[in-house]
Amino acid sequence: MSERGVGALLAGWVVATAGLLGAGAGAGAGPDPAAMLNRADAPHDAFPEGVIRLRVAVNERGKPTVESLLELFVKGNDKSLCIFLEGKQQGRKILTDGDRVWLIVPGTKKPVPVSKTQRLMGAASFGDIARLRFADDFEATLVPGVETVASAHRDVPCRVLQLAAKRRGAPYPAAFLWTGRDDGLARKLLLKLASGKDAKEVLFTEYGSDDRLKAMEIRDLLAGGGEHATIVSFLGYERRTLDPAIFTPEGARSLGR
Repeated sequence: MSERGVGALLAGWVVATAGLLGAGAGAGAGPDPAAMLNRADAPHDAFPEGVIRLRVAVNERGKPTVESLLELFVKGNDKSLCIFLEGKQQGRKILTDGDRVWLIVPGTKKPVPVSKTQRLMGAASFGDIARLRFADDFEATLVPGVETVASAHRDVPCRVLQLAAKRRGAPYPAAFLWTGRDDGLARKLLLKLASGKDAKEVLFTEYGSDDRLKAMEIRDLLAGGGEHATIVSFLGYERRTLDPAIFTPEGARSLGR
């Protein structure tokens, strides 16, 4: 796997507290799509600041599994710092501040600006992990009916939302999101290119009893026929007040020296 082939899926996704599906006022009115997006974002919103420990495993057909342990420092909705703790990438850092992303490599003098779509490990990109907020990025339309999505322990009945990106030039201008009919949690995400071609599939396979995300699986549908899977396991969440300085290129470089 190349140095650039490292998929970023790590950000946020922490517990739930927000308004459930938001039913309409009139008789027979369906769930409100905007409220459904807010509910799907609730696990992230409930963990506004602290450190998340993750293990990322890249499974590519015909190759041995590649794993790495990482720590993700998060502050608010738009700041994160991901640090590789082991493997070939040990010591590397990925800093995200809003739409800006930097790669910080040990022994180099300057951080390297990169795109959010740059791969972090396997099928995961910086944007997948550093910041994934449905309500901020998409408008939603409810698709009639209920579909089933497999999770770690059971099949989950889901409502489906058709998504359209709010910003022109978004890497994935269209998507579909499956959310649990009964709990409103995100269960599956299908991201599409402007051409309409399926690009990436994300399965939110396991949540804890507190609705914190425990595992997700990402597949690149443009390479390997979708057979290559990147699995992210969320090992622990630690609430902690973080120094804002670590979310600057110089502060991030100094952290852990």
